[in-house]
Amino acid sequence: MPAPPAKDSIAGSGATPSNAQARAGFDALWENLWGAAGLLGSTGLAADARARLGIGPVISFRNRARNPNFVVNQRAKAGSVVLAAGVYGHDGWKAGAAGCSYTFAASGPDIVMTITAGSLVQPIEGNLIEGGDYAMSWFGTSQGKIGAGAAAATGVTATGVAANTNLSIEFGTGTLSRVQFEPGLVPTPYERRPLTFEELLNRRYFQLVNVGARFLATTPGQATSTMVNLPVVMRATPTIATFATGSASNAATFVYLAATVRGFRCELNCSTAGDSYVVDYTASASAEL
Repeated sequence: MPAPPAKDSIAGSGATPSNAQARAGFDALWENLWGAAGLLGSTGLAADARARLGIGPVISFRNRARNPNFVVNQRAKAGSVVLAAGVYGHDGWKAGAAGCSYTFAASGPDIVMTITAGSLVQPIEGNLIEGGDYAMSWFGTSQGKIGAGAAAATGVTATGVAANTNLSIEFGTGTLSRVQFEPGLVPTPYERRPLTFEELLNRRYFQLVNVGARFLATTPGQATSTMVNLPVVMRATPTIATFATGSASNAATFVYLAATVRGFRCELNCSTAGDSYVVDYTASASAEL
């Protein structure tokens, strides 16, 4: 790191420094702070300054977007993804009014989306919106917008956003990753959250759970029930559906009942007397916006 200038070169208590001395002093100060090996880095960005100062990343929960780097993919989307309007793909992201087509690939710890048609939308729940001014930044060539604002390259802003009101962010064709939507008008460095935490955030809106039931029926038409506790309390009462099947035998019906934000019940009805089971099934619980 370059040495700082002598104090007398720029603010001495003695005689006023000469023009040449002051210029040299301020030049040394600039090099000390922002030069190639300066204390605050050469870009003027907070991330560069933090790196030079040895300050690690801090999770501040400024980023109101969930799954901003697309690493959570509970629906197991693969290959070339084509979504009808309003249908969800990767967690937190659904197709816009014209649908959406995209591919995706890993890039380090992130996923980079390539949107080839339509748009991707993320509805942000109102309880994450304090109101006021917001900025949105991202990596990639896609143009994005906040609410009904105009689409532009990374760094878009919105003022006068209503508090406690659902708000959508939307991205058009191009590449997209590391989305950050945050309070204020100045984008800050991307906030990387632990994957486990990111998965929990998304489970408030959509989650998969293993389900099943088994019993020994003594007469046809008998039933048994099992309770399923959801790992994360959901945003609203979820819609429960079979996501993937496993093995079943002597099962007349297998239904999901009495769903709440905390869980639901599975009921298995047998066809005949004897062993009756449904095992290794996966159910989805959806409370998306």
